[in-house]
Amino acid sequence: MIYLKRFLLLPVMLSVATAGMAQELDSLMNVCYRSLDKGDTATFNLTYPKICDAYEQKYDEMYEVRKVLDRLRKSDQSIRILVIDLQKNPGKNGHLLPVVRRKMHEIDKENAKVVASIIDKYGWLGTEDIGDDGNQTLFLCIQHCEDSVIQHKYLPIIEDAVHKGNAKPWHFAFLTDRILMNQGKPQVYGTQTVIIDGRTYPVPLQNPREVDALRKSIGMESLDEYMQEHGEHFSVEDYLKEEATINEKFQRWFKGRNEKMRQ
Repeated sequence: MIYLKRFLLLPVMLSVATAGMAQELDSLMNVCYRSLDKGDTATFNLTYPKICDAYEQKYDEMYEVRKVLDRLRKSDQSIRILVIDLQKNPGKNGHLLPVVRRKMHEIDKENAKVVASIIDKYGWLGTEDIGDDGNQTLFLCIQHCEDSVIQHKYLPIIEDAVHKGNAKPWHFAFLTDRILMNQGKPQVYGTQTVIIDGRTYPVPLQNPREVDALRKSIGMESLDEYMQEHGEHFSVEDYLKEEATINEKFQRWFKGRNEKMRQ
């Protein structure tokens, strides 16, 4: 909770950080001048390389935002590496998977609140402001949270950001499908999958005959190529043959997931 409270104070923290960086820059420059004046080459050589970073911290408003997003990205991805490892290699630690999953949901909830505070202050920042990793982190933290209120709130904001070039079209596609999946409804773009009885299935599709055209229109690979990454294949013909079974399996999975989340 300390982590959450800290970043919920993000606007205040950024202002304090800016003031602190201004003092640090002045201090570093004074150390350089004094060391040069005294002929202290060793101190000068240790100090002057730090000036560029301090300068950016002082004059670039997005510097601290990028640092926060970098920490969020690492927490988001690190906990998922643990989940994937436990899924692939249960071994003696397999019993910890539910524990790690619960921890992941806690982290996702906290991260989404931090990202929401950034978006509410600055809007959906593009890569020119926060870099590719920072821009993707905005999306990941909204995508991964299980808070339907937050996801619904920021879906139209992502859509607008796509039109402005500040978000990728696939960001909008993934979040659209995630929201639908979380409601137990068929998805549009085929971005969401579930593992049932050891096999990976696409979440039921609204229009399987048009899904590849939709994916192509936003620069995504075909659904068959996407499913191959999960060790499966997709064809419209095969999907239509299994559609009723896939729908039944998904609804069973959806019901079971909701029951676990309520526990």
